[in-house]
Amino acid sequence: MTLFQPPVALGVITQRAVDNLTIPRPVIAANPSLTTTQFVHVPVWWWVQPGSWQTQTARASAGGLTIEAKAAPRKITWYAGDGSSVVCNGPGTPWTTSVNPLSASPTCGHTYTKTSADSPGGTFTLRAVATWDVSWSGGGFSGTEPAITTTTTVNVTVTEQRAVVVR
Repeated sequence: MTLFQPPVALGVITQRAVDNLTIPRPVIAANPSLTTTQFVHVPVWWWVQPGSWQTQTARASAGGLTIEAKAAPRKITWYAGDGSSVVCNGPGTPWTTSVNPLSASPTCGHTYTKTSADSPGGTFTLRAVATWDVSWSGGGFSGTEPAITTTTTVNVTVTEQRAVVVR
């Protein structure tokens, strides 16, 4: 019995289709905004903007064979900068004004428990790493390729508020 082997060019065209993918880096959004100082023991909501969390497609053709590659976002791993990380199986939930700002995100967030004062530059580096599953199809063939990751970082200042009791 002879198994049908795909044409040798299939691998070349598939790689070209994968190389043609334009995979965006995560566009980080948060509440409280990461451009302001964060406070210990106050939950921060993390999410990525919808435009950076959509399936991307690209094609490549040669010799009458067209391959379409797709990259679908699967998860985002948030490295808080304080030694902790959170894995979210989606883009996160955007905070809205109808939600108590002191409540934790239902899907993706973090509560800092120490300040960034002793970190280099007095800030933590928040890193968002999106993982994209890559698949392809065309000419009666299909398959998968290794996942691709894209990363965005932002510096975050975390401090604490101290209450003063006056008698």
